[in-house]
Amino acid sequence: MLLQISVKAEVLEFAQIGDVHYSYGNQNTDKYLYFLNLSLRKNNVDFAVFLGDNVDKSTEENVIGLMRCLYPWRIPYYLVLGNNDAHKLNGLEKDVYLDIVTTFNHNQKDREKFYYFKPNSEFICVVLDDTPDFAPSNHGEVSDEQLVWLDNLLTKYSKKMFIIFQHSPLNPPRDEYKLSMLNTDKYRQVIQKHSNIVLMSSAHYHQDSVKQDDKGIWHISAPAFSDSLPSYQMIKITYDEKNIKSPKDVTVEVTKVRV
Repeated sequence: MLLQISVKAEVLEFAQIGDVHYSYGNQNTDKYLYFLNLSLRKNNVDFAVFLGDNVDKSTEENVIGLMRCLYPWRIPYYLVLGNNDAHKLNGLEKDVYLDIVTTFNHNQKDREKFYYFKPNSEFICVVLDDTPDFAPSNHGEVSDEQLVWLDNLLTKYSKKMFIIFQHSPLNPPRDEYKLSMLNTDKYRQVIQKHSNIVLMSSAHYHQDSVKQDDKGIWHISAPAFSDSLPSYQMIKITYDEKNIKSPKDVTVEVTKVRV
């Protein structure tokens, strides 16, 4: 008698959208966000993440306009802070920006600049804020407070797999010094201590890129949704829930989707 044992593969599938640069009154962006919602519903994603620079200029009109476009969504979605989104110089302070965002989006905790959520029982998703408070900057920097918090979180949930979302990439899509984060060394020290990070997603440079480092961590940069041909990325993670101990135990597929 032949006994066959089938192992059911689990799948976590989500969408990431980079650099929408929403401007109130731009009917093209409103239209593309509507079709984006239809595309995500058709693809049956578990959730979606906007990877920062969600608005083009940091104004109340733009933020409210964007959130009104997203409000009808049935899919859980989350917003990462980008350097254009909120800053004291000529813009909204982060608390004001986050008040608007969390009023419309009940998936996010009130006024939390960095936070985490659990899409299922095996994964934890972390949203970091690498943007300055005072003025916009092309260089990302994750504060010491967040690095301590992230280190403790990775330790506390050492048996869970992690996905990290931020605006600026730790590993830029192009190997140029001017694209690097300001506190790369400190950040890498925290990342190197842990073996439960599957991927780190970002945007900022309007260029899609997929890399894998020596630890098996995927570094994925999303294209800009604001480009003339709007697109986003579908991320499909396949794994066996009974045998997932490191990033090498999962399969990651990245698909670029035109809207």
